[in-house]
Amino acid sequence: MARRKDVLLVQDVLKLGNMGDVVRVSPGYARNYLFPYALAIPSDAAHKRQIDVLREKAAKSEAEREVKARAQAKTMQGVSIQIAARVSHGNELFGSIGTKELVAALAKSGVEVDGKQIHLHDKLKKLGKYQIDVRLHKNVAVEVTLEIVNSDPNAPTMTETLASPAAPKADAEAKPAKGDKAEKGEKSEKPAKGDKAEKAEKGEKSEKSDKPKKTQKA
Repeated sequence: MARRKDVLLVQDVLKLGNMGDVVRVSPGYARNYLFPYALAIPSDAAHKRQIDVLREKAAKSEAEREVKARAQAKTMQGVSIQIAARVSHGNELFGSIGTKELVAALAKSGVEVDGKQIHLHDKLKKLGKYQIDVRLHKNVAVEVTLEIVNSDPNAPTMTETLASPAAPKADAEAKPAKGDKAEKGEKSEKPAKGDKAEKAEKGEKSEKSDKPKKTQKA
């Protein structure tokens, strides 16, 4: 196996390094890609003068990037974004929120960042608030507040869901109210004593009228 060799990057190379960095790569990668496209030069004594110039240029460029990153970090202080997502059940998302969605949400708020600058330990899969770490430079980082909400406008908010009491379990058979019992009692009420006396009195009168009358003397 060929020995790896050190090269000095002339430009930023994705997943390899930034301009001015000395990195170790395979000879074939350097010969077939980095050197032909002027992305790097050999890091050896023969290129010492060129290396010194490039390092000075890289240091200046790095300082400018840091100043720019610090200025952007100030504008991002207190930035809060919101993403509406579908919910499967409870506060679990139907899917997840990742770097792509965060970049788009920040862009809507007027903040332009690269996906590589957003650092997530894992994709977000629940409703709620999160602090997102955005590293604008190796020496500059800022936190952005993210709130993931239900995309259904009629769904209760998490605060409402937590605040609302659990509904009581319904009885198998509803018990009649006291008012209902009273009403039934009125229907089955027996006739009052006064009614009985009145009926008895009528009966006596009827009985007397049935007896034969005495013949009146002349």
